Formats: sequence, structure tokens, C-alpha cells
Amino acid sequence: MKRITLLYYFFMFFFLAATQAQVNTGKLSPYTKSFLSSIKEESTPVQQKALYKRAAVRQSNSRDYINAYIYLEENADIQTLMQEGVKISTRTKNIITALIPVAMLETVAALPEVKYVQMGTPVHKNMDKARIASNIEMVQNGTTPLTGPYFGKDVVVGIIDNGFEYGHPNFYNKDHTVYRVKRVWDQNVDTGTPPTGFSYGSEYINQDSILKVAYDLPDTSHGTHVAGIAAGADRTNGNTYYGVAGDADIVLVSYLSDDTDIANGIKYIYDYATSVGKPCVINLSLGSFMGPHDGTSSFDSLTDEMQGKGRLLVGAAGNEGQKYTHLSKTFSSTDSICKAIFQFKDNFACDVWGEEGKNFKVQLCLYDALMNVVYTSPAYSTSEINNGKKLYLATPTNQLVKGYVKFYTETNPNNNKPNAYFTSQLSSDPSIPTDYHLGLIIKATEGTVNAWGDDNYCSFTSINQPGWSDGNNDCSIGEIGGTGKQIVSVGAYTTKTSFTNLNNVIYNSSETLNALASFSSKGPTIDGRMKPEITAPGSLIISSVSSYDTDPTNRVKATTVEGNTFYYGMMEGTSMSTPYVTGVLATWLQANPELTPAEVKSILQKTAINDSYTGNVLSNGNNAWGYGKIDAYNGILEIIKQSTSIEDIPVQPQPILMYTTPDNQQLLKFLFTQGDTNVQINVFNVNGQKLQNKKIAEVTSKQEETIDLGNLPKGLYLIKITGDKLNQVFKASTK
Repeated sequence: MKRITLLYYFFMFFFLAATQAQVNTGKLSPYTKSFLSSIKEESTPVQQKALYKRAAVRQSNSRDYINAYIYLEENADIQTLMQEGVKISTRTKNIITALIPVAMLETVAALPEVKYVQMGTPVHKNMDKARIASNIEMVQNGTTPLTGPYFGKDVVVGIIDNGFEYGHPNFYNKDHTVYRVKRVWDQNVDTGTPPTGFSYGSEYINQDSILKVAYDLPDTSHGTHVAGIAAGADRTNGNTYYGVAGDADIVLVSYLSDDTDIANGIKYIYDYATSVGKPCVINLSLGSFMGPHDGTSSFDSLTDEMQGKGRLLVGAAGNEGQKYTHLSKTFSSTDSICKAIFQFKDNFACDVWGEEGKNFKVQLCLYDALMNVVYTSPAYSTSEINNGKKLYLATPTNQLVKGYVKFYTETNPNNNKPNAYFTSQLSSDPSIPTDYHLGLIIKATEGTVNAWGDDNYCSFTSINQPGWSDGNNDCSIGEIGGTGKQIVSVGAYTTKTSFTNLNNVIYNSSETLNALASFSSKGPTIDGRMKPEITAPGSLIISSVSSYDTDPTNRVKATTVEGNTFYYGMMEGTSMSTPYVTGVLATWLQANPELTPAEVKSILQKTAINDSYTGNVLSNGNNAWGYGKIDAYNGILEIIKQSTSIEDIPVQPQPILMYTTPDNQQLLKFLFTQGDTNVQINVFNVNGQKLQNKKIAEVTSKQEETIDLGNLPKGLYLIKITGDKLNQVFKASTK
């Protein structure tokens, strides 16, 4: 997750004196009073409609309601409120959330049981802006020609992360009646029983045991936020910060430390999905910068094998788009040296990789910028094995640099590539004398060498000195989520640039709306594959955060459910765009449970959104946007089109049956099992265009009607039959 620069804005508003309609109660909050006054002032239908929209007025049984907090007197009888039409949502000891009829606001406030009424304040939507940008709302709404909504039903969404609050309402279904977390494996604690086949951590296999442990790690919300984006469903109290696949089953793994733990978590989740016979997509909003960046790491090789039909993996591209953590040079006999300065804060790591069969030499150096003199260590070849050699560097006056740099060289057995790895153990105060800079020298006569600095601590610079090289942000795609051959890697673009927290402090980012997020890492992989494959909203995203996280600055909403307070907050990064794609793929797996990684990438290439920001990248993609911005709706239409034929249309339930005959499968026959009037049979293509219409004033039981698709082009079609009672949709395709 990337932290943003916080800009604080303070506003002073000056109001001209004007005649105001007066509200005759002191028990209404200022915002509530303003709302009531506006109703009396803005009396035209157009004005009132706009006001009701701003105030999120909702209608039930032809009555208008607003959402509000009601503060109660001690031992108040809420039956009195209910008699005035108040609909109670949630109650703590003396506070309830409720829907209050607009016409009864002043009456309710005047009740002796009521201390105060605070109307709900409209919030700026974030996740639903992301949903709109990628057309996921059309998927969730079942927009024609879809035959119903898609929320990832009967799909397992796995999240490997930290910072889970297991009881957050986002992990229930939308009305908080069904808990959707099916398994938890906390690799950080050993007080319980490990999962079958593993020897560490604790597994929790039912709702009671999961909710009893409550959370994994305090003071972090990353996992709660990520899981909420992918599979959050909370609609209680009018919440709009729900996620994508709100009907999916959820499996959470709190990882311990390294990529082996993550690989174990992937297997654990896939094994669970297999045991219940459901497809699965797993989210990795995690990363590491050390590795060959070519898909040959142990992690990539292992996890590539795990993926397949109905087994998808989605990973974050990384947040190094603005960091010069990559250094590259192609050597020759006449151009055989590359020099760069390490730019780091306290300590660093550096990973250097060559081409198979082409060794190189490495040296550490101290560069005296004042005197323009370089002091070097011996040169070590990657043809030699060095297992943690320590290099202590000194200035000409023998003033030792405090600490050392340890390095390793080898030929990697996974890919037969030469590799040198450096890590420092330098003390502060200061670790390097003034005017001296610690650097790296690479020597070779052939081949290309790539080096990466640790993404958190190290980049490369020339410090504007001739003969030295700057780093770049090419190939800044991260290991774990960005380099595997099967994994879908995700970059980020911007759908919002500011938010206001619960303390009414405005936070702004410097990102450009709808543009690629500046932090989004870029490809390609070293073996030349395009990465990422797709981008999704990643700045700024509001989703569930943990109540056990003590940092309140990113919280934008508090909600009370069953007497407990939960929070929603802002984060940004490819950690946020990745679960967005994970949720979308869960809806796609609902449409076709046997989707493979290759098929997913093909669908992304066919359906991604290209606009003035992405440019025309749909055909070949590029290493910033992939194929563009994800389009959940057109992607699912493509899946339905590919996986549906007229032969596999299931028998539809009563009251209408559809069937064909072997000699003419383009002729659809509809058998009505009950009568109806004003019947219409409409044929639509996947773009929603009406192609045929047949009107029948009245049908009787056992009546049969036909529609001929023989004159239509090859493709998928939706047939919608409506009447005074009937409303059914069928799908069919022509060959």
C-alpha cells in the first residue's frame, strides 16, 4: 500500500443574512435543521427532488425516510418511536440508527424519549465510483442481456494477507444474516490445530471459532481492506462501500513471513475449494522485489503449476512506478563497465542477474564525490560461489565505514542464470562519512545484466556524475504478484483524488483522475512478457478497515451493527486494484466455473476499456496498462457468449419451457403452462439491441409459440418474454 502526501485544507464560509424558515426544536442537529428548512424553502418539485437526492432520502411503501442516529434518554421505550413510523436498524445502550419518516422528523424529535436526532451525513462514494468505472455495477445489477445479477455465488475467494478483522460486517451477506468466512488459517499463532497437511499455525473451521479469535494482528487493516474490496457485501445502514463479489465464500490466510508461507496458503485455499467442489480465485496484494523477474523463481514455478481450470490467481504489480529501483546494461568487449550509486536510508538489499551461461563480475566501491576518486573492493565473479562474504569498506584515512556489506554469488539452479545478491548491515551516526557514496560496479564483456534494489530501501542514481548510471522504473513489476506466467498481474489507475476522514480533515493526492496511478509498477518481465495484464481502480479506494487498527486517520465512516462499531477507510496502491480484479474474476467464475488463466487473459484482451488515457492498447497491450482498464460487464458477456450454445440451454422452470428439435435448432419453441395476456416475445443481441418482437394479445395453457433465429448472424441472443404476469429470460446462440 502506498502512502499519499496529505494536504490539509481549512475552509471559512461567510453567509449573507437571509430570511430562514424556522424549525421549532433544539433537539435536531444543525444538518437536520438545515434539511428541514430547505424542504420548506425549496418547494417546487424539481428543487425537492434535488434536495432529496443530496440527502439520500429513500422511499418505502410510498413514504419518504431519512437515515438518522437517535440518542435516547435512559430506559427509553422505543415502542413510542415505532408508533410514529420509525424503523429501528441498530441499537446500542442509548443510541439507535433508524429510518425516520421525513414528515415526522420534528414530531419524533419532540418525544420525551429522544435526546437528539442527527441525520446521516452523505458521504463521497469510493468503491461504487470504482464499480461504475469498470462496469461492475452492470454485472451486479444483472443489466440486460444478463439474465440476473452476478456476485460470485458458489465461488471461493481466497485472501492471503495480514490485518483481518474476522467479524467485520463486510464479510457477511448484504443484510448481515449469513456469515461467509468459511475457513481461516492464521500462520502467526500456534495455540490451535494446524490445517491437515501443515505443521504450523492455527486453523479455524466454523463461524463460532473464527469470530471468537476476532482478528489476527493488531494495528494494521490491510487484509480487512483488501478482502472487503474483493468480496465485501455490507449494505446495512445504507453502506455504499461494499465490494465486488458479495455472494462468494471467503477463505482467509494470515501469512507468517516469506513466499513459502504464501505458497502454502495458496495450496490450502485451493484444497478447500476442491473439497467443496467450487471454483476459486486467490488474491495476493503482496510483493517482493528480490528475484529473477522472469517467472522462473521457485514461487512462480510452484504456483504456476497450482493454477488451471477453475483455479485463478491474481497479484499486485507493485507500487514502484516512481522509484528507480532497476538498473540494466547490455555489455560488449568495448563497453564493459556499469557503475551506479546506491541511494538508501539505513540499509539496503540488491539482487543482480545475468543471462544463462554469461558470467559477470561485481565490486562494491566508495566514491569520494569531493575528490572524484573511487575506492573499490576486489572483483568477484559469479562463476565462483560466495556464501555470504563480508566486505568492510574504509576511507583512505582508514576511517572504517561502520558495518559491512554481505554478498552471495551463484548460478541459480532454477534458470541457470548467474546471480549476485547484496545486503547491508550498516549502523547509523553516520554509516558513511560525508561526501562519500556507496556504489556498485558490474563488469562483463557480453550479455545483459539486470539489478534491482530493495523496493523499500534502495534505488540507483548517478548523482549527476559522468560515467555513472541512473536507475530506471522499467521492469519495476514486483515478484510474487507480477512475474508468474499464469498469474493475472494488476496495475492501478485513479478514480478519486481526495477524501475526508471522520475528523473532517481533507486529504488530497496528486494523482490525475482516470490516469494511470503514478505509483503503478511497469513491465515487462525479463523474459519479455507483457506485465501487468490489466489495470483497475486503486487510488483512492474506501473499503472495510479493522477496528483493532489504532490509526484513525484514514477512517471515513463508522457504522453500528448489532451494537458494535465498525469502520471503513481509505487506502491506495496496487494492493487495492488487485482485489478489485479478484472480485471481478469471481463473478466470471460464476458464469463459467471452468475458466483457465489463459482464457481469462484472452477475455481481458478482447474486452478491456481503452480510452484517451490508455491509448489504443487492446490488441497488443503495453507494459503500463496491460490491455487497458478492466471491463467486468463486457467480460462476462464474452464468457457467456463463448460458453453457451443452443444445445446446452437447460430446461427452464415453469411457467414457460423452451426447447428445440434436432432437425432445426435455430427454431426456438416456447410452451406456456399457464395463460396470460399482453404477451411479448423480444429477441436481443448482447449489446441490448432489440432484433425481433412478437406480440400476442392472449396465450392459453399449453399454447406453443415459435421464434426463428435462422436469419440472425452467429452469436449469443437473449429472449425475454413478458406479460401481465410473466417475466422470463432465456439465452440461446446460433452457429
